[in-house]
Amino acid sequence: AMKDDMKKVVEVNDNLKRYCYSGVALMSGLSAGLNGYANSLHASVTWAGWAMGIAIPLIILILGKVAGLLWKRGLTRLAYVTAGAGAGLLALSVWHCATSIALLTGSPLLLAAPMALAIDAGFCACELAALAD
Repeated sequence: AMKDDMKKVVEVNDNLKRYCYSGVALMSGLSAGLNGYANSLHASVTWAGWAMGIAIPLIILILGKVAGLLWKRGLTRLAYVTAGAGAGLLALSVWHCATSIALLTGSPLLLAAPMALAIDAGFCACELAALAD
């Protein structure tokens, strides 16, 4: 009877992956736009600043996936180094997003920072949840 109950729980389609990937798409898109805007403000070549900013969420995502694969293969030191690079870029992205939100909305940086953190950490959390499913 217990096995049947467990089987029913596993068979439930709660759309987790759909929500996870929707969150990744939405939040990484927001992060890309906000990073692009922040980078373009200081770049001597505006399009290059936008391109670099837009690439940041993709780089973070790739570094996270590579770190996870390295961890699974038992290459823990290299996994930590790779994850550390991703975390450093994530921190920079949060700052860029916060400054862009503050500039675009007129809100103080202190109020823009939690939204920036939610956007960037949220897209990472959604990707992790999709992988865990």
